[in-house]
Amino acid sequence: MQVAGIILAGGQSRRMDGQDKAMLPFGDRRLIDHVYERLSRQIETIALNSNGDPDRFAGLNVPVIPDDVPGFVGPLAGILAGMEWAASQGLPFSHILTVATDTPFFPDDLAVTLQRSLGQEARHIGIAASGGRIHPTFGLWPVALRADLRPWLADPANRRVSAWIERHSTQIVEFAPLVTQTGEQVDPFFNINTPQDAANARRQWMTDK
Repeated sequence: MQVAGIILAGGQSRRMDGQDKAMLPFGDRRLIDHVYERLSRQIETIALNSNGDPDRFAGLNVPVIPDDVPGFVGPLAGILAGMEWAASQGLPFSHILTVATDTPFFPDDLAVTLQRSLGQEARHIGIAASGGRIHPTFGLWPVALRADLRPWLADPANRRVSAWIERHSTQIVEFAPLVTQTGEQVDPFFNINTPQDAANARRQWMTDK
């Protein structure tokens, strides 16, 4: 299994008053820097899916891949873009591991745990869950499924990640809560959607720094 990491940063940040979530200050860096560092500890090759100006990610020194499906159709377009990029590399990747740019505390063992869950079933999808709730943007995706995903997205009614997942064999992997230094349990897939979420995440990061 050859896996490339894809950071999904193509959202429109509607609930953040138009602020680009990837660029939010987080500690002494930006949120995207924190997410990149966390993923780079698990995956050697990383690309980033974004539909904005790629120059703002120049400091990361990673390929920036825009959606090639017209309009903002959601995470599935970013997953497809990541699959197409991975398939086009000199040594093609068999899978991509996707993470969302607004989720700064995702598990450090995300990649290895999802890979282990698939075992010999390399054609299955691996999806992370916590507290009994799945997190579809945190997945291990066979690149070969791009042949199914592209025509699926041609129908404007097909935008939900969970609906497409249901078409395929999937392994759901439950991840335990994070335990902070103060003993509090935190959902590792807590994501930043509002300014208050951002403030809470910064506070948590400083507590556990």
